[in-house]
Amino acid sequence: MAGLQLLTPASSPMGPFFGLPWQQEAIHDNIYTPRKYQVELLEAALDHNTIVCLNSGSGKTFIAVLLTKELSYQIRGNFNKVAKRTVFLVNSAKQVVQQVSAVRTHSDLKVGEYSSLDVVESWSKEKWNEEFVAHQILVMTCHIFLHVLKSESLSLSEINLLVFDECHLAIQDHPYREIMKICEGCQTCPRILGLTASILNGKCDPRDLKEKIQKLEEILKSNAETATDLVVLDRYASQPCEIVLDCGPYHDKSGLYQRLLSEVDEALHFLEDCNIPILSKERDSTSISKQILSDCQAVLLVLGPWCADKVAGMMVRELQKYIKHEQEELHRKFLLFTDTILRKIHALCEEHFSPASLDLKFVTPKVIKLLEILRKYKPYERQQFESVEWYNNRNQDNYVSWSDSEEDDDEDEEIEEKEKTETSFPSPFTNILCGIIFVERRYTAVVLNRLIKEAGKQDPELAYISSNFITGHGIGKNQPRNKQMEVEFRKQEEVLRKFRAHETNLLIATSIVEEGVDIPKCNLVVRFDLPSEYRSYVQSKGRARAPISNYIMLADTDRIKGFEEDLKTYKAIEKILRNKCSKSMDCGDTESDPVVDDDGIFPPYVLRQDDGSPRVTLNNAIGHINRYCARLPSDPFTHLAPKCKSREASGGLYQSTLYLPINSPLRAPIVGPSMNCARLAERAVALICCKMLHQIGELDDHLMPVGKETVKYEEELDLHDEEETSVPGRPGSTKRRQCYPKAIPECLRNSYPKPGQPCYLYVIGMVLTTPLPDELNFRRRKLYPPEDSTRCFGILTAKPIPQIPHFPVYTRSGEVTISIELKKSGFTLTLQQLELITRLHQYIFSHILRLEKPALEFKPTAADAAYCVLPLNVVNDCGTLDIDFTFVEDIEKSEARTGIPSTQYSAENTFIFKLEDYQDAVIIPRYRNFDQPHRFYVADVYTDLTPLSKFPSPEYETFAEYYKTKYNLDLTNLNQPLLDVDHTSSRLNLLTPRHLNQKGKALPLSSAEKRKAKWESLQNKQILVPELCAIHPIPASLWRKAVCLPSILYRLHCLLTAEELRAQTAIDAGVGVMALPEDFRYPNLDFGWKRSIDSKTFISSLNPLISDPGSDCKLGASAVPDHGAKLEAPAENHDQMPVNCSAPCPKSPSILQASHASGQ
Repeated sequence: MAGLQLLTPASSPMGPFFGLPWQQEAIHDNIYTPRKYQVELLEAALDHNTIVCLNSGSGKTFIAVLLTKELSYQIRGNFNKVAKRTVFLVNSAKQVVQQVSAVRTHSDLKVGEYSSLDVVESWSKEKWNEEFVAHQILVMTCHIFLHVLKSESLSLSEINLLVFDECHLAIQDHPYREIMKICEGCQTCPRILGLTASILNGKCDPRDLKEKIQKLEEILKSNAETATDLVVLDRYASQPCEIVLDCGPYHDKSGLYQRLLSEVDEALHFLEDCNIPILSKERDSTSISKQILSDCQAVLLVLGPWCADKVAGMMVRELQKYIKHEQEELHRKFLLFTDTILRKIHALCEEHFSPASLDLKFVTPKVIKLLEILRKYKPYERQQFESVEWYNNRNQDNYVSWSDSEEDDDEDEEIEEKEKTETSFPSPFTNILCGIIFVERRYTAVVLNRLIKEAGKQDPELAYISSNFITGHGIGKNQPRNKQMEVEFRKQEEVLRKFRAHETNLLIATSIVEEGVDIPKCNLVVRFDLPSEYRSYVQSKGRARAPISNYIMLADTDRIKGFEEDLKTYKAIEKILRNKCSKSMDCGDTESDPVVDDDGIFPPYVLRQDDGSPRVTLNNAIGHINRYCARLPSDPFTHLAPKCKSREASGGLYQSTLYLPINSPLRAPIVGPSMNCARLAERAVALICCKMLHQIGELDDHLMPVGKETVKYEEELDLHDEEETSVPGRPGSTKRRQCYPKAIPECLRNSYPKPGQPCYLYVIGMVLTTPLPDELNFRRRKLYPPEDSTRCFGILTAKPIPQIPHFPVYTRSGEVTISIELKKSGFTLTLQQLELITRLHQYIFSHILRLEKPALEFKPTAADAAYCVLPLNVVNDCGTLDIDFTFVEDIEKSEARTGIPSTQYSAENTFIFKLEDYQDAVIIPRYRNFDQPHRFYVADVYTDLTPLSKFPSPEYETFAEYYKTKYNLDLTNLNQPLLDVDHTSSRLNLLTPRHLNQKGKALPLSSAEKRKAKWESLQNKQILVPELCAIHPIPASLWRKAVCLPSILYRLHCLLTAEELRAQTAIDAGVGVMALPEDFRYPNLDFGWKRSIDSKTFISSLNPLISDPGSDCKLGASAVPDHGAKLEAPAENHDQMPVNCSAPCPKSPSILQASHASGQ
C-alpha cells in the first residue's frame, strides 16, 4: 500500500505500549448503572434547563429518572405544606404507560398516571389535590397538563421539574408550545428537561439542524446538550485518524465475475417476472428465493467470486432444510430452482479456482486493501522501547487534555513510520490489534471472516489475526426469542466475551455493534461499506477510541465523489453538536499549543533552587494532575478523573475551578487565577493544584504520586523477566490488585474473652426450614435436620452482639435458617478453661475445616475480630445448653484428633463391630492418604454384606481379596457389616443454593428420565470396611454444623457491619432510631429458595418418579469399596446433597429460639 501509511501502536513515536486498547476496557453494564455520557448530561441538567439530544435507545428516559431522584428531596413530604411535584409530559396516551413503567422500575417514588383527557376533565380541584398528595411524580399527556394549568388545579410554583418527552414537537403548533408560553409569565418557573432524538435521525442539512436547535432552545428556555459519545469526543482519548480510501474498480480478466453476475441477475429477473397471484393470508412463493439470491449477489459485488462461491455453499445447506420441510409444491419448486442456481455458481467457480485455498485474483480491490491494512498491524517479535521505567514515566501531556474541542485538521496527513531497531527486551504482548470491520449484510460478515481466516493460513503476515463475526439477532434487546434464536444469541454473546477478553483481536460486524453493545476501545475501525447517515458514521467512528487509532472508510471509485460531500456534511453536523456537548469548551486551536514563555505568563512551581530540580510549569501541569488521578485507588467500574469548570470573569478574563476525585485527600475545590483565555486558566489551576498536592505529601519530590499503588519498577522488576515486565492493569483488576482495610464490626473488635472478666455466650441456632425435594436428591440420601441433635456451636465474646435478622444457609439437606441468640452473660472463666477453648477453636478451623494454609499463621487471640467458637450441649439435668468442657477434653485425648490411629488387630485381638459407634460417625481410612487423610460420613450400614460378599468388579472375587491384593491387609473379622460412606463437604460457600444462580433464578435441570438415569449411575457408592477405619472424635451431626461455620461467620460480620452503619446513620442523619426496641425483631432474610421449591420452578420437565421405598437399602451393581476400588469415579461428593425420600416437615424459623433454648 504505497500511498497509505498508518500510525499503529507499534509504530507510534510514543512507544509500542502507548494507547493499547485493553488498557482502557469498556465495562459491560446494564441500564441500572448510568453510562458515562448519562452522568455527563445529568450534571448539565442539574446545573441549568437542558434539552437532551440523544439517539433512540440511548437512555434519555433514564436520565430523566436520575434527575428526578437527584431532586427528590424537593418532592418528598407533605404536598399541602412545602413539598413540590415532578411532572413528566408525553405526547400520547400510549407513552404514559411506558414512562410510568420506567420511573417505577428505577425509583421508589409514588407515580400517578393520567392518559385520558375525557376522564379527568370533570375532576374538581379537590380531586386533583388528592392526586397530588398521593403521588410525587405525575406522568400525563400534554393535553391533560394544559387542562390542569388552565383550570388552576396546579400552579407552576408547585412543580420542581417539568420533563418534556419528544420536546422537538414544541417547534410546531403543539400543546408543548402553549405550556411554555404559560411558563414565560410565571416568576417561579420549574426546572425544565427536554428529551429528543428526532433532530439527529437520518440525513439532515447542517444549516437546518443549527436552526432547529436554536429555535428549540429559545422556546424551551433551555440549552441543548448532547453526549461526548455522539460527537466522538472522549475526554481522555484523541480523535481517530480518518482516512477515505479509493479502492478502484474490479478487473477480472477471466470473465468469471461478469458470468456469475449475469447468472444471478437473470435468476432474480425471472423471479420478478413470475406473475403468481398472492392472497392476503398466503406466503409469497418467491420471497425466500429472492432474499437468498439478493444476498448472494451482494456478496459477489462487495467481496468477489471466491466469497460468492463460499456463500453459495452455505446457502445450499440452508436451503436443504427449507426444501425438506416445505409442504406446498409451488414453494418447493422455487426453492429447488434457487438451489440449482447456487449449485451452478459453485460449478462455475470450480472451473477457475480451487475452493480449498484462497485465490486473491478472485476477490475485489476492497478485500485486497483490507488485507494490506491488516498487515500494517502485524506485531513485531520484539518491540522497541527503552525500559518499563520509560513507559511508566513517559510524558502523558501529549494525549490527555481537559479541553475537548481541538479540531483534527491534519487527519489525512501521512505520518512517517519510523524504522524500528531490534532490542533484546522482550515484548510483553502477543499482538497489538483490536479492530472492527463494519459491513452491511449478515452473509458479508460471515464470509469475510472465513476469507480472513483463510488468508491467515496462507500469509504469515496475517497469521496473527484471530477473527470472528457478529450479526445481531436481537443482541441487547428485551424481545422474546425462539429456541433457535436463543442458541444464536448465546453464540454471539460468547463472541463478544472473547473480543472483550482479547482472545480475538478482530471482529467483523453489522451495525449492531455501532451502538448499544459494550466492547473494548479499538485502534482500528474499517467501514467496508460507506456510512449512509450521520448516526451510522459517528457511532462506528466512536468505536475507534484508543489513543492511537485509525478510522478507515473503503470506497468504490464511482461513489467516492458523492461520499466526500456527505463526509463534509457529517463533519459540519459534528462541529455543531460538539458545541452542544456537555463537556466541550470553545477553545481556539492556538490555545491548545504549548505556551512558549510559560514561566513569564505564570511562575512555575520549583521544588529546589538548583539546576535540574523538578518543576511544574503551565505546559506540564495537566499531565501531572492526570497521572495523579490515574494512580488513585480505583476499580474497573469507576472513572476517576479531575473536573475542571471555566467561567468568564469580568474584563474578558477566564477563571477555572478544579475538582479532584472524591478519594483524593484534597477534596476542596481549587480556584485558579484569572487568565486571558480558558485554556490558560485550566493550566494555571492545574499548576496550583500540583503545588498543593506536593505540600500535603500526595506527590513526592520527583512529582510522582505516592501511596500503596506507586510501584518502583526500576527497583523491583528484573528487566529480563518477560513475565514481570508487563505493564500493570487498571487498579482493582486481577493484574493490579489493591489492598483495602476490611471492615470489622466494633462489637467483635478486641472482644476475645479474658480470665476472670465477664463473658457473653451466644448460641448458633440451626433449623432445617425447607428440606431438599426429591427431584434435587440425586443420591437419594437421608436428610439430616441440624435441630435433631442437641450438640451445637456457640460464640464466646467479651462484648454483647447487637440483634441481627435470622438468615439462611444451604446445606446438602436444604435451606437451614440460622439464628444468633444470647444464652447467658456476666459469667467468668478461668485461664485453663480459656486455653482449652482456644485450642479447640483453632482445631476446628485448622483441622476440621482445613482453612490454615502453609503461608498463613492462624492466631485466634490476635485476630482483628477476636472471639471463640466452641461446642455446646445439654450438660446438666435442667436441659439447658452450656459449654461442653467434657467433650472438649475428650477431643484432646483422642488419637484420631489430628492423624490416623495406629490400632492393630490380630487373631488374638480381633476387631469387634459395635453398631452404635457408627450411627453418627465420621471415619478415616487407616491404610491410605496418611499426610491428609480423607474423612467420610457414614451414610448407611449394610448388615447384609460382609468382607466375603461378591466384589462388583470381576478382577477380585470378594472385598477381603481386594484389600489383601491391593493393600496387603488381612481382616480379622470376616462377619462385620460394610459401610456406605459420603465425603465430608469441602464447600465453604453455603450462602446461595446449589440449584439457583446468584440472581435467584433456577438453573436448568434435565428431564425426569435423565434424572432417574443419573440416580442409577450415582449408585457408584464408596464401600468401606469398619475394621480398616478409625472413628473421628467429632460426630457427624456436629461436623455437618462445623461445615456451615465459614458461611455463618461471614454473614454475621456483614450483618453486624450493616447494623452499625444503620445506627451511625441514625445518630448522624437522624434517620431511624439509634437503639432498637427490646421487642423488635428483624424479618428473616430470604433468598427465595422456598418459593422456588414450592412452585417447582427448578424442574424443567416435571414427571414425578415413583421411587422404590427400599432403594436406600439396596447396593447397586457398581458398588465399590473406596477410591482405589472405584470402577467409575462419581462426581465430587461435596457437590451433591444427600436426601431422604421421606423428608421431615419444615419447621418455622419462629421455633429457632425455643428449640435450642429447651435443648430439643
